[in-house]
Amino acid sequence: MLREKLRKILDRPSTSDLLDELEHLLNKMIEDYKPISVIITGSLANSKFIRGMSDIDILIVVERSPDKYNRFLLKAVKDVNVEISIYSMDEVVQSILSGNQFIVEAIDKGIEVYGHAKEKLKRIKLYGG
Repeated sequence: MLREKLRKILDRPSTSDLLDELEHLLNKMIEDYKPISVIITGSLANSKFIRGMSDIDILIVVERSPDKYNRFLLKAVKDVNVEISIYSMDEVVQSILSGNQFIVEAIDKGIEVYGHAKEKLKRIKLYGG
């Protein structure tokens, strides 16, 4: 399932070679963090990714807040930086309600590649709780 979702997102000549390594990275994140949801956001989710200029932005939603050393991670997939932001579900809800642009955009325009929390989060955004 993860691979198929990633294949659709990376289905272009400039990104198709990232599939195996990005899948491996996300499987490791899923194994390590046991997330509720993994959402690809930013330029890759919006079909505006430019190799050499863009990075890959990922929001991982977990049960409990991570410690400060694991909140933001920078990884690499081939020659592309991968910026991973890890938030608890409560923090995501609070971020939606306070208008945090990164979180709101991830919920509005991001592509959920693991889990099923995005629809619930969209309803929170629309109805405020």
